[in-house]
Amino acid sequence: MAKTFDVSFSGEPESAFQRAKHAADAAGATLRGDEKSGTFSGKGVEGRYDVSGQTVHVTITKKPVIVSDSAVESRLREFFGER
Repeated sequence: MAKTFDVSFSGEPESAFQRAKHAADAAGATLRGDEKSGTFSGKGVEGRYDVSGQTVHVTITKKPVIVSDSAVESRLREFFGER
């Protein structure tokens, strides 16, 4: 079952996207798309994101059963804006 949550960010969407891409690359994950929408995958986790204003709407579509939703959400929050 998919899990969706929102992450607020500051600054311009393009800068936020570049920070998220760098964080994903550093973690061995893949972030495809742009500052408006895209997909991500890595370590058995897959999902998509859409940006509206200063908010990223993140949907996790796949994750390993042994990894908790909260652990995945916490890590993705770091990628997409909350530090």
